[in-house]
Amino acid sequence: MAASEIIPGIYMIRGKFADEFGFISSYIVVSGESVLVIDPGTAGDPGNNTIQLIRKLGLGPGDVVGILCTHGHPDHVGGAYRLKKATGAPVLIGEKDGPILEDPQLFLKERMVLDVAERMTMKVDRGPLRVNYKGVEPYRLLRNGDTVNVGDITLHVLHTGGHSAGHCVFHDRANKVLFTGDEVSNFPNDPRKFYLDLSGSVSARSSALSSMESLGADYLLPAHDIPHLFEDVRLVIEQVSDGVIHFQDSILHHLEARGDADVEQLVFDIRMARSIPVPDIYEFLLITTITVVLQGLQQAGLVRTDEKGVWSPV
Repeated sequence: MAASEIIPGIYMIRGKFADEFGFISSYIVVSGESVLVIDPGTAGDPGNNTIQLIRKLGLGPGDVVGILCTHGHPDHVGGAYRLKKATGAPVLIGEKDGPILEDPQLFLKERMVLDVAERMTMKVDRGPLRVNYKGVEPYRLLRNGDTVNVGDITLHVLHTGGHSAGHCVFHDRANKVLFTGDEVSNFPNDPRKFYLDLSGSVSARSSALSSMESLGADYLLPAHDIPHLFEDVRLVIEQVSDGVIHFQDSILHHLEARGDADVEQLVFDIRMARSIPVPDIYEFLLITTITVVLQGLQQAGLVRTDEKGVWSPV
């Protein structure tokens, strides 16, 4: 079992390597005889390792007081149903991601740019974004400014809404620990590489990164990649922020070079020019993210679109 103690009472459980997504991590927070699980992972991983670690610490499934989800994507909530069944613990998630926790099919129908054939393919896909798990009715929907308690530890909820509409990060002020889900790093080894779902917002992500940097955390614990400690916390947030700006600038550059383009043409240009670090698998992640970024640029008055979905600079 790949588990490590970050600081006393906070443990990372590293799942199996999942191609470009790297290792998907879950965390548990232990205070006294109470346990909180953060991001239970996919339907199969880390799965039983969570219960094994809890038992190894001299506690049991009945000591789990909550299952806390940063957001509702399959690679982080797929294991929520099984863990809830094993522990009886309530599941908590950001208000706007509650619907896809309860009905996972909405992730494919409403959160990604997928045609019918692609939706069917994703139902049998073996990757971390497969939707092959039962939904869970959330016990509590979280909003910005809420708190979640486990024993003597209080986590403060910061609704970020960039990676997805309901994405939240959780701040343990006393220990200077920040659980960031996918709002900082979606992929290991390159913080500039990211994706957003259709409910997300590039401007919200930028604002969230600024807010997280101001918290002064010493430990940044993402759901992918490795923990970032001390000075590296500020550096990785800066790199991610630079990546968001670079993505928007690249889209504008390609539009100006062509004069106008649809999303598929922009995908082709980006891949040919290698102008943006992009996911190598699941092209719909890139298509979806470009769509969201274009919508953000439109709101900023920098681009416009016609009824045929052709975009051009203003």
